[in-house]
Amino acid sequence: MSDKLERDVEEVLAGIEDFDWRRRERRPGPLRRAIQSFGRRTSERLARLSAGHLMLFGSLLVIVGFVLRGQSLGMWAIILGVVLFLIGLVWTARGGGRRRTTTTRGGYWRDRYISYDDAPPRNPLERWFRRRER
Repeated sequence: MSDKLERDVEEVLAGIEDFDWRRRERRPGPLRRAIQSFGRRTSERLARLSAGHLMLFGSLLVIVGFVLRGQSLGMWAIILGVVLFLIGLVWTARGGGRRRTTTTRGGYWRDRYISYDDAPPRNPLERWFRRRER
């Protein structure tokens, strides 16, 4: 039984050595390139979006909604504006989407650098809202 297993393993290993590992790549068609380009441009624009942008756009939608108050479109604009404003507010409370540098807070004491970010926050609300990016 073990001889048969050894032969099978040797056969598989021999087949792997002869396998052509070069990947055959097809060029994407024009539709796929257009979709990929659109997705890339959209994701780049959304990556630049900040909490302030959401709050500003939400405020503008609320104002437009009050101007169009008599129509059903106005009510939906107010609702969407309030939702966007609240999302931006929560995002601001959680860190604002800004990219932080990798340097830690701390100071020097007796020629040694001591980091203060290692200690957990004492306040439970601060602990809940604090987001660490590592």
